[in-house]
This record gives sequence, C-alpha cells and structure tokens, in this order.
Amino acid sequence: EPRTVCILGSTGSIGPQAVEVAEHAPDRFAFAALAAGGGNPKLLAEQAARLRVDAAATGSSPVASLSARVTSMRP
Repeated sequence: EPRTVCILGSTGSIGPQAVEVAEHAPDRFAFAALAAGGGNPKLLAEQAARLRVDAAATGSSPVASLSARVTSMRP
C-alpha cells in the first residue's frame, strides 16, 4: 500500500526533485498535500494540478489566486 505524503517546500531547491522521485514511484507514494513559501505560486499550482492533491498551501500567495490557478490547470 502506498504511503501518503505531504511535501513541504515543493517549489524550493530540493522540493521539485522530491516531487519527481515520488511521482515515479506511484506504487510507493500517494500525494495528499503540497506546501511552499510562495515564491513560485505558478509551479505550486502546476504541481497541485498534476498530482491532484487534496490540499495545497502557500505562505505568501493569496489562497484565492492559488485556487484559481490550480482549477484552471486541471484537465
């Protein structure tokens, strides 16, 4: 059974690599949430849409803006 994970700092210096590693092992990891400081809200929204997480949070970007970005990127 896959481990449910939340990646903190998903847009930072190491975060994108952590997302990539977990993405390539869907039998081992299931994404629940992503969080980032807010320096790259576009990347956070792309990750959240692609991974279909239940929650995404940012430290400085308005929640409504992040939510709109994620919604517009989901298929």
